[in-house]
Amino acid sequence: MAGHTTYDYEDESAIVTGSTKGIGYGIAKELAEAGANIVINSRTEDDVKAVAEKLDKRSHGDVIGVTADMAKPTDIEHLIEASIEAFGEIDLLVNNAAVWPREESLVDASIDDWNFAMDVNVRAQYYASKLVATHMIEEGIEGSIINHTSQTGDRRTGRRGFYGVSKTSVNGLTWRMAHELAEHGIRMNAVSTDLTETHQVHYEAEIVAEDDPDRTKEDVLREWGEERPIGRIGQPEDLANAVMYLASDKASYVVGTILRVSGGGNLE
Repeated sequence: MAGHTTYDYEDESAIVTGSTKGIGYGIAKELAEAGANIVINSRTEDDVKAVAEKLDKRSHGDVIGVTADMAKPTDIEHLIEASIEAFGEIDLLVNNAAVWPREESLVDASIDDWNFAMDVNVRAQYYASKLVATHMIEEGIEGSIINHTSQTGDRRTGRRGFYGVSKTSVNGLTWRMAHELAEHGIRMNAVSTDLTETHQVHYEAEIVAEDDPDRTKEDVLREWGEERPIGRIGQPEDLANAVMYLASDKASYVVGTILRVSGGGNLE
């Protein structure tokens, strides 16, 4: 591998939504090791407390936890207000929290399914971005906002209809809001995933393996990785590395970009 990169986020403060496990945890972990102040978030108080305490030991900065359900606008308001109160200012927002609706058919799905997917995956990203951007503009902070999207949002067919629609919406939000915020020195971008090894992906691999006694969950995960052009499944740190770059001064001219971190999976 050509080149070696290290990041210094000391004295910077970040909110990472949905950060007690998976990709969100990977992003928070990398920020902690780079010295940032971090707000850990999920809707489960015990998980938030445990992860905040764990990462606080890894960071030169402070790590706190704020429990908030991203499906509820009042909880989002609480998250942003508590974060600003704790650290004085927010330099980075990572909109990572998301849900994977499991509807089989867009025709048969309910409006409640639609609302849940869009509330968490789109409205929450918009509303958190709006609140943090307002804070940044008022305080003159030339910060960064990074959204989490997916190659599913680029597809025109396939399963996960509501998830795909929600991620297509996140792409549009990123482009349009980035244009508006750029004049204030605030850079909005997004990272787009393909298949990343998380609890959700392990669960789906288990379901596939249950239908085939000759395959284990590990077999399924390995096969999925081998289907990617680069030959492996993604890891949370792959997405964390992309976030660390996009939020850094090395990306000061990168605005409104969807950085596809997919091992080439987006090409198929």
